[in-house]
Amino acid sequence: MRIRELIDFMGDLTIKTGYPVPVPDGFSYKWALKYNFNREGKVVLYTGALYQLIPYIESLSLYLMAMEKSDEGGYIALKFARSIPRDIINKLAQPDKRLISWSYNVLTSIANLLLKSKINFSYLYENDIYSGVLLYDMGDEEKFKIHINKVFKLLKQSKAEKIITVDPHTTYILKNVYPKYIDGFDLEVNSYLELIEINDESKLNKDPVVIHDSCIYARGLSLIDAPRKLLSKKGYEIKEPRRNKSITYCCGGPIEAIFPSLSKAIAKNRMEELSMVSNKVITMCPICYINLSKVSNNYNTEVHDISEML
Repeated sequence: MRIRELIDFMGDLTIKTGYPVPVPDGFSYKWALKYNFNREGKVVLYTGALYQLIPYIESLSLYLMAMEKSDEGGYIALKFARSIPRDIINKLAQPDKRLISWSYNVLTSIANLLLKSKINFSYLYENDIYSGVLLYDMGDEEKFKIHINKVFKLLKQSKAEKIITVDPHTTYILKNVYPKYIDGFDLEVNSYLELIEINDESKLNKDPVVIHDSCIYARGLSLIDAPRKLLSKKGYEIKEPRRNKSITYCCGGPIEAIFPSLSKAIAKNRMEELSMVSNKVITMCPICYINLSKVSNNYNTEVHDISEML
């Protein structure tokens, strides 16, 4: 498959729709419809839609695996897809409904944890679009600049001064990269893991858990202690894999869009390491969750997002 064509496809789609893969209208904020969040305020919950995108990225990955085996076929398919109208291309996405439910449950858990911690926030609803991190990672700087200026404008229109993020990739890109490309970037950015409090300390849970540190959280943002303290307060016994904290090992997910088979091989390597410590793996990134989950059955392990455990 020609990587340049894939990058162009995702870049063009992001500029047109706000998202790098085909998605239906309203998919990013349906989880929040049961709430009555204000749309404007000094503190804004910005998901960057990464959790919500996971089911659709997974759906697309099946096509990518087929394309990977046929360089010319992948090139032709992507070149054709770039000219398809949005309402038609959205029909290509056939996500697993269980994954959609999982992503909404995670976001609900995070929102409830923030509310329980007495943190008031507003939410963007239809303006909760993708952060653009994939364009940055793939080197599409031109489209990245266009897109992030749109994101920043939407955040400023909501009167935001502080941003609460829910995943490592969105946190890092807003906190460390946006300021380099956007003049006057003045938003304070924090992961929800740095803000929530656990007051109902529980007795020790029977089964120990093993933490899979996100590379971005651990190395890029030095966010290591917070998730461990939160889990400890909930009574979990934390076990550590051989490669943990600042020397954590990749889940393989970031390269799935380009090399799906290599991504799976890396996931197996990491899961083997984690399963030797505990059969309950805790992730704090949707990409880590899905990539490790796909191989978890081979190692008799369960993978959980940290928000679901808190």
